[in-house]
Order: sequence, then structure tokens, then C-alpha cells
Amino acid sequence: MARPKAATQSELVVQRRLSKGTRPVRRLRREGFIPGVVYGSDMEPLAITVNQRALVKLLRSKTGEHALVTLRLEDGRSWEKPAIVQAVQHDPVDGHVVHIDFHVIVLTQRLKVRVAVVLKGEPVGVRQEGGILEHFLREVEVECLPTDIPAGMEYDVSAMKVGDTIHVRDLRPPKNATITSDPDGVIASIQTQKAEPVEEVAAVTEPEVIREKKVEGEEAPGEEAKAEKAEKPAEPKKDVK
Repeated sequence: MARPKAATQSELVVQRRLSKGTRPVRRLRREGFIPGVVYGSDMEPLAITVNQRALVKLLRSKTGEHALVTLRLEDGRSWEKPAIVQAVQHDPVDGHVVHIDFHVIVLTQRLKVRVAVVLKGEPVGVRQEGGILEHFLREVEVECLPTDIPAGMEYDVSAMKVGDTIHVRDLRPPKNATITSDPDGVIASIQTQKAEPVEEVAAVTEPEVIREKKVEGEEAPGEEAKAEKAEKPAEPKKDVK
């Protein structure tokens, strides 16, 4: 069964971003800062910057891009607000983070978030039966309070055999949370390995040389002319005086 893991709340310092546009944003990235936006139901969207190292450390934690974080703005109008990572944009070439969105939340209001499903163990169907573990649904949607967001949901697949399938309904709901994804959704299954098709090499045959057959009693083309030439007597040579 799946075992939910409790999430931990982190802190992140952000700064108000005054400069906008492509060039200023590129300069910020070169200086080690990532541009972003903070928004919520009770506030105007706020353009911010965050230290790249601190942000990468947050995103590489157990909660990853589903982190619950306390944002602390440090300037003339400082504040602290609980938020979740709403969206992360990555560079399509090197994969580095280029933009981050935070959604300010109310800790007493339930919300829907996506939680990772982690498969644990080596299935019998793989170890003994030569099957393949196919992991289809890697996240499920959960409704809960922000403080109850699980860091992940684990499922032990050790007993699975070839042909076995686990669905969303087989997961154990996290404490104080409800799984809202389709219960018939397929999480994973053990399938047999497909034999690789063997390419058949067609035999190469030499083209047949068709020759004309000689009919009995009939001379082959060209033989008649040879025969006539052989039977014709040679003309006598004339003496030249």
C-alpha cells in the first residue's frame, strides 16, 4: 500500500523586482538570481527575484516542485506569506530554472495539489518471471490543507506478478487528505517482454538464362548458313597471264 510522507515547510527570501524586460532579466540571471511572480487571491501580483542557489536547493528537496514554502520579502514593506510553488519554467536546452511562480495560500483553506507516486521494491514478475514494470501515472491529485500536503506517496510493488496492475483506488489516502484523481487511473503494471522481431533475409537467386532449345530434326539458327557454306564447292582459280 502507499504510505504518505509528511511535507516540511521551508523558508525562502525574495526581493521586489523593479526592472522588467528581456535585457534586465538576462542580467539578473547572470548575477545569480531567478525572476519570478508571487500572486494570490488577496494581493496584486508581485514581480520578485530569488537567489538561484537557494531556489535550486528548495526544488531539489524531497517535496521538489510541490514545495510548501514561507516567502519572506525583505525591503521597506517586508512581509511573510505561506505559498506553494505553482509553476517552474526550465530552459529547453540546459534545463536550468529561468522563471518561478508562487501562489500565496491560506493555511486554513483546503487546496488541490499534485503529489508524486513513488514505487518501492523489485516485483516478483520482474525478478523471477522476466516481466517489465511499466510506471504510467507518476502523480495523483490530492485535496487537503496546506500543512497536510504529503511529500510523496509510496507503493510497495514487491509482490506484483506478470499481469498485475495497480490503480489509483489501490493507494492509501494521506492523513487528513482525499485523493481526487480518477480511481480507475492506472498507476503501474507488470507486462511481459515483447520478443524482438527477427528480420528474414530473402534468398538471392540468380536470374535464369533462357536459351532456345533445339528441336529434333531442326537446326539451330546460324547452323544452316554454316552447312550451306561447307557444301558449296570452291570456285577454281583462274590463271593470270
